[in-house]
Amino acid sequence: MPRKTIVVMLAAGAILMAVTAVPAAAQYRPEASPIQLYVNLGYVNLFSYPKWISLGPELELRLGRMVTVNPDVAIWIGQSFGRKVRVVPGATVNLRFRRFSVGAGAVGRIPEWAGTETGTGERAGGWLVPKFQVGYMAGPTRLTVSLLYLSGSKDVVAAATIGMGIGRRSRD
Repeated sequence: MPRKTIVVMLAAGAILMAVTAVPAAAQYRPEASPIQLYVNLGYVNLFSYPKWISLGPELELRLGRMVTVNPDVAIWIGQSFGRKVRVVPGATVNLRFRRFSVGAGAVGRIPEWAGTETGTGERAGGWLVPKFQVGYMAGPTRLTVSLLYLSGSKDVVAAATIGMGIGRRSRD
């Protein structure tokens, strides 16, 4: 994916976060915990190969009632034992609507994705991969489905994650 496209996507996410931060701050409740730690277990690349099992912590920083910033780091373990282990950092900005959330962000590109063909015949490069996700909260547990766009809409990696909250739960 061209660097210009990634910059535009990140700028759009920053503008969206800035626009929603003011109304969300007006609804902020001090009794809610502004920080939540999750331990995530997931399965990456649901529809094709190589497949990965991911495990790692995620920190949820609440910027108001509806907006959260979620930096995370995951250890990806190849499904077959011959695969290498990868450390993949990422971050997501989420809009929460009661139990549901919608978010966008980026994750680090792993070497197995380095030579992905784009729709125009050129190779996708860069060190970031755009990510879009939808989530559902059920008590201290969060279920998410993510789409990672390797090179436009042609090459998409799907991931499913279950996250278990640790510590004081934020009140909704």
